[in-house]
Amino acid sequence: MKIEELEYQVDSSLIYEKISHFEWPIFLDSCYQKDKPKSSFARFDIIAANPFIKLSTLKGVTEIIDPNGRRESNEPALDVLRKVMKKFPSISSKIPFVGGAIGYCSYGLNIKESKLGLVNSLMIGIYDWAIVSDHFEEKSYLVSTFNYKGTKEIWSDLLDLLKSKQEKNEKKFIIKSEVRDNLSYSEYKKQFEIVKNYISSGDCYQINLSKKFEVDTLGDSWALYKKFRSINKSPFMAYLSYPSFQILSGSPERFIKSLDKNVSTRPIKGTRVRGKDKKQDKKNANELLNSPKDRSENLMIVDLLRNDLSINCEPGSIKVDELFAVESYPNVHHLVSTISGKLKKDSNNFKLFKDSFPGGSITGAPKIRAIEIINELEKHPRDFYCGSVCYFSFNESMDSNIAIRSMIHTNNKLHFYSGGGLTFSSNVEDEYQEIEDKSKNIMKAIKFFRSK
Repeated sequence: MKIEELEYQVDSSLIYEKISHFEWPIFLDSCYQKDKPKSSFARFDIIAANPFIKLSTLKGVTEIIDPNGRRESNEPALDVLRKVMKKFPSISSKIPFVGGAIGYCSYGLNIKESKLGLVNSLMIGIYDWAIVSDHFEEKSYLVSTFNYKGTKEIWSDLLDLLKSKQEKNEKKFIIKSEVRDNLSYSEYKKQFEIVKNYISSGDCYQINLSKKFEVDTLGDSWALYKKFRSINKSPFMAYLSYPSFQILSGSPERFIKSLDKNVSTRPIKGTRVRGKDKKQDKKNANELLNSPKDRSENLMIVDLLRNDLSINCEPGSIKVDELFAVESYPNVHHLVSTISGKLKKDSNNFKLFKDSFPGGSITGAPKIRAIEIINELEKHPRDFYCGSVCYFSFNESMDSNIAIRSMIHTNNKLHFYSGGGLTFSSNVEDEYQEIEDKSKNIMKAIKFFRSK
């Protein structure tokens, strides 16, 4: 393995801009803020490009493009990914990503959805080099395992590029229309009543319902992402650029992390809007912390995820490390819990991810019935929304987010979504307002680029 130290920069987006012209560039963005207390969730940024293997899944068929050519597989996409990754040796390293698989999985990857989506259900590249910034140590590295012989050939040029003076190249982006959505309050109320009937009948305990937004655009969505990250400031953000579309994720939520067989997940359930002043803000946070409805909603998902993790974790190893913690973001307070476990010796990160996907915090409980009801009621396919941006490193570490507060940019349109969990004690007006509150940071970024 080769590690080359680079000049550290607090703002990793400047590093991404140097490699953004390469194929399939990605930026896993912890949105580190130097003026805030250090958080382990905002320690590392990962940047990569030019994957030497590309996997893309559409309608259940995965296309694999590698140095030997192109082939297709009808196997489940994550099984295909595991087989590809098994060809490469495991590397021991404390750096979280030393090369490997990075990309996204759409919400419907493991679900038979009848609705036609905007993008592939999976796009993952196998990257042989990456830039990793450690904001605690204030160091950045270019790292590679040299699993692809072409990396050695470009190594010097890559170093020269990364060490070169930054060229200013401001991208243009314009919002050209009003934001449209596909669910009015009256329509939402009808869906809400159907969900209440399902809960009363014992079909489920909680259902997450969402609506979709759309707006016309012109220009490069990287400009939008840079503005969005300055507003949103969440630890599991990401920007992934593909030839015909881009993914912009503003997620505050980790899905699953696995490092040295230690597994953890951090579901978010429970939301309050930030207050207009310190007094109101504190009141809203305390109200969330002490709300029986929000605590029960969170607890349902904690139990669901304990069950999901137990499939691949050692018996007796699953623990709830943190229950009902309040975390504050620029637009909302959230109720967050942490569950951990120890990966079984005969399991692996790919199976762990697959058996838990999609995340329970954005489906409801019980999961399978909740997914069926969501598919029945929602007009739109969720696409990337409620899926995951994820990586599987050659050092057998894995991390992933829940793709909420996220956007798809394609064909001069920006698509985004917002939703919330419904329980028996939910109030329709409050829940509809929560959908609006959760989308406020995206709306702020859109407003900034609105054409005059």
